[in-house]
Amino acid sequence: MAEVFELHFKQKAEEDLSLDSFCYEPENIYEKRLGGLYIIGELKNTLPQNEKLINKIVQVIRTKFYSFPINSFEKSFEESLKSANDFLTEEVKSDNTSWLGNLNLAVISVKNFEINFTKVGNVKIFLVRKGQITDIGERLKFQDIEPYPLKIFSNVATGKMAEDDQLIILTEEAFQAFSIESQLLNEIAKIPVEDKLYGKNLRKALKQKEKILSEISGICLLITLKQELLPKKSFIFKKEVPEFSFGKIFRPFVDKIKNLIKIPKKAPVQKDQKKKQKVFHILVNKKEGVAFKNPFSSLAKKISSLKNIKLPKIPNYSSLISNKEFKKKVTSVLIFIALLLFGFFVFKGENQRELKESESKLIKIQEKFDLAKSLVQKDEKGANELLKEALKEIMPLTGEKEPSKQEALNLKDEIEKNLNILNKLEVIKDPKLFSEIDPKKFVPQKMVIFEKELYLFSPISQGLFRINEKGEGSLIPTDQKFSLATASNNVLLFSKPNTVVPLEEAPFSLTLPSPETDFIDLAFFKDSLYFLDGKSGKIIKYPLEELAEGKEYFVPETKKIESEKSIAVDGSVWILDERNEIHKYYAGKYQETLKLDLFPYPKSFKKIFSSFALPYLFVLEPEENRIIITDKTGKIVKQFQSEKFDNLKDFAVSVQNKTIYLLNGQKVYQVQF
Repeated sequence: MAEVFELHFKQKAEEDLSLDSFCYEPENIYEKRLGGLYIIGELKNTLPQNEKLINKIVQVIRTKFYSFPINSFEKSFEESLKSANDFLTEEVKSDNTSWLGNLNLAVISVKNFEINFTKVGNVKIFLVRKGQITDIGERLKFQDIEPYPLKIFSNVATGKMAEDDQLIILTEEAFQAFSIESQLLNEIAKIPVEDKLYGKNLRKALKQKEKILSEISGICLLITLKQELLPKKSFIFKKEVPEFSFGKIFRPFVDKIKNLIKIPKKAPVQKDQKKKQKVFHILVNKKEGVAFKNPFSSLAKKISSLKNIKLPKIPNYSSLISNKEFKKKVTSVLIFIALLLFGFFVFKGENQRELKESESKLIKIQEKFDLAKSLVQKDEKGANELLKEALKEIMPLTGEKEPSKQEALNLKDEIEKNLNILNKLEVIKDPKLFSEIDPKKFVPQKMVIFEKELYLFSPISQGLFRINEKGEGSLIPTDQKFSLATASNNVLLFSKPNTVVPLEEAPFSLTLPSPETDFIDLAFFKDSLYFLDGKSGKIIKYPLEELAEGKEYFVPETKKIESEKSIAVDGSVWILDERNEIHKYYAGKYQETLKLDLFPYPKSFKKIFSSFALPYLFVLEPEENRIIITDKTGKIVKQFQSEKFDNLKDFAVSVQNKTIYLLNGQKVYQVQF
């Protein structure tokens, strides 16, 4: 169960700002399988037509979330977000796009102590545990938000919480007031949530910051997780296996035999009799010292008292044994006990067999691991393959129910450590920060490098943000929103569907091959622009001399590919697809396909870059927090990975300085290669 506090702050003057929070607790036994749902929303620059937009989004999410209680907790959450994306897609198709770039929303579902959450825009989600604050919202890796097609909610994070953990969700202005201006966030974290006076102490802390809070517009949602008290009659879906005990198993059958035979119980011994039997008498004599009391002094009296004791009647067992019904019952019970004993020893033997099998597999994997290490100097590729085979084989042995789990986990760590070395993986603990962009000024999604300056842009926000070689930034106001860019003798920006905007020059339009054309990537080489069409998979080449007219790059008979993501041009054309494969073309003809054989295993490559001046291919993979450098045959040269690369959006390469610039959220990091 959860204890929730909703804190709303809004100035009357901000009439174009929509704010609200929504807390839904399960209303019946079916909804309890899915848990609670909590949402906060903020819409800036609200037009009259969108005054109820947040309410509509929330209603779509809530309805879908609780529609199918037979679904899993995670599946229901994902389906509800998909419905929200579909709803917003229809809004865009109806030309309602003013909310793009202005919507900030967080959605959290809680079941027992498990949580799913997502967010869009500038919303902060913190976990408070024993006074310590962690920004768990940073775990979400955001992709580009583009209206072609629209996908607002695309990333979900999950987590496991403990009793008395607290979630604090804040909109942007509330976060500024709570953390930077007043340190109120730290003060709230210090209030013991298990204290019955928590609400009173919270109000007291808010009262002290009343002046600051009265000047902001925002929402703070506090959710504290408590252990739910189950009713006496409850449904238990997970049953723990009790420890095996002969006594517990056979006790019902022993009782049953006793009832059948009906053996009379012994007469209970009185409490005072028990005491007399346990007392050890001693006499103390001054002359003779210590002596034992004669136990036979009252023997005659005790013998005479036995006459009054009534002994129990001994049952006639011969007649009982001759009873056919009795024999039948006893035989059935004994057969059942024998079957249980047989099952127990079979089960015990099975466990021993599984343990031996597990140990045998571990020994073979260890031998393969040792062989791989011995091959490193002679055959690096062979050693890499052996290590990956060993890792694949050991993964099933690391499960919770495996008898050799800990040994398997230790060996798995050693295998991964050696794989990282062979695959040239460099983990950077503290990458160099080149620049940081104030979100109040600009929220970038992509970037391009020209000479010694970076130009950052976004397909959902107007403007261009320039960062000079010292890391200093400035905003360049524009009327357009840019989705693609490249650099030649100038920065060339592209605005959908067909406008090219050279920096500080007049824009011009391209002639599209068809009305459905949707350019998703752009590269430049030798006075020509190369556009990748996401609809047809074609590459359209526009020479700078006659930019208005484009020609298809592929020759008619060449092999085509599907699901293209990104292109790079260095004389050859390199195409990255959804399967993480790289296809090489030259003069419009297919040459070969590179499948990068590397560890960690690829999940989802996002962007490729190449240059005529460098012998490398650069590939960005946000899901693994890394950028990969290979030669042009696909051999790994270097991998750079960091925990701080947790929201990678784009990258640019300086050929002259041999520097990679990585756009990570609002920060730009630089790495020398």
